Amino acid sequence: MPIIDEVINTIKKQIAKMLLGKKYSDYVDMDVVYNPDEEIFLITLKRLVFENKINEAEEFLFDRAENNPTENLQYIAIEFYTMVMEKSDEELAEAGFDRSEVTTGVMDFREVMGLA
Repeated sequence: MPIIDEVINTIKKQIAKMLLGKKYSDYVDMDVVYNPDEEIFLITLKRLVFENKINEAEEFLFDRAENNPTENLQYIAIEFYTMVMEKSDEELAEAGFDRSEVTTGVMDFREVMGLA
């Protein structure tokens, strides 16, 4: 199990570095605390990913970024894209999603959130 945790943490760090850029070092030392609304949003996002509704989940994330952005949303995006990267290629294909879309999604999210 520790090896799996290491792999997941490595994926999460790569996504965080891609999303946050220079601010990445701040994320490594940060213990993110979500408010109740953000917790509900994250739970809903995780449910959609669990149900393999990845495109719907990504649209949900971007809708939130465009209409109700908060600082913690960038950390929720890291969680989301990490969960997506944990999926097998077969699961992603069934969902109509591709690994290359993660990089595109992260870059688009950076732009929407003004992190680029």
